[in-house]
Amino acid sequence: MSHQIAAFGEILWDMLPSGKQLGGAPGNFAYHSHVLGSDVMVISQVGNDELGREITAELTARNIPVDFVGIDLERPTGTVEVELDRMGHPAYRIIEDVAWDGIKPSRAAFLYATGVDAICFGSLAMRGEDNRVSFASLINSVPNEALRVLDLNLREPFYTEETIRSLLSVCNVLKLNDDELITLAGILNKEFRTETFFAEGAGGTVALSSGARAFIDSLIDFYSLKYCILTCGVKGSFLFDGSGILSQLESTPVKVASTVGAGDAFTAVCVDGFLSGDDPVETHRRAVQYAAFVCSQPGAMPQVTPDQLNEWGFKSR
Repeated sequence: MSHQIAAFGEILWDMLPSGKQLGGAPGNFAYHSHVLGSDVMVISQVGNDELGREITAELTARNIPVDFVGIDLERPTGTVEVELDRMGHPAYRIIEDVAWDGIKPSRAAFLYATGVDAICFGSLAMRGEDNRVSFASLINSVPNEALRVLDLNLREPFYTEETIRSLLSVCNVLKLNDDELITLAGILNKEFRTETFFAEGAGGTVALSSGARAFIDSLIDFYSLKYCILTCGVKGSFLFDGSGILSQLESTPVKVASTVGAGDAFTAVCVDGFLSGDDPVETHRRAVQYAAFVCSQPGAMPQVTPDQLNEWGFKSR
């Protein structure tokens, strides 16, 4: 069954050492959701320039509609300068005052939002007032029963406590990594000793302290979350619901080319499984394998074949 999914936020070029690659967390999420068989729409904005035209051409080539990707006549298409360390982990310099800072959803985008099964958004796109206003209107059009997926994606200095609290208040699925968990705890609840959130588990995996568990439980309870997805890089990942830990899995070892986009792919697989009513543990296992493959590739949107999906246990797409 095809799901109707929207992604609101940045679409841009990641300027990697190997050359530019299409990126931006919402765009990455939309691409992988499309690979998994969903009907996706990216709600974003590019500049009236060559880089913007290349983005729309690239999305079209990947069969992702560009109907809701607006064109800014004044600001340039967004870019991010990415440096990779020897483990493939990225450091970002995100250019400011670019086209995706002024997203203006069309009437058609608002209409599409009224029928979505899920919408994904993050904190980076909310760094400016224009987008915060646009998103506040858009999210009110989304059905109450839809998954509202906050991929926290904290990037200094582009977030505030007020923005984070506002986004948490409208989401029902939260995805974050181990660094973001510590940052979020420090912002929202100073009583937790965040330096003791993680410990070495068996076989090099990560173990959560009682404080970390309590903080995650408090997030789920206070914000009425359906799921919380926590990724911890090579040390594994966790899937939670209101009853506690649904699944904890080790990461799949791969030769890492770049970790850019792996978390977005992980989120897309989880959302696909949640919407399909699949077993959460099986959904988690597929997400681990899919994200590992993305890590082995140089860009955030590598080609994925039907044979690979079958190998990883996805139903026929």
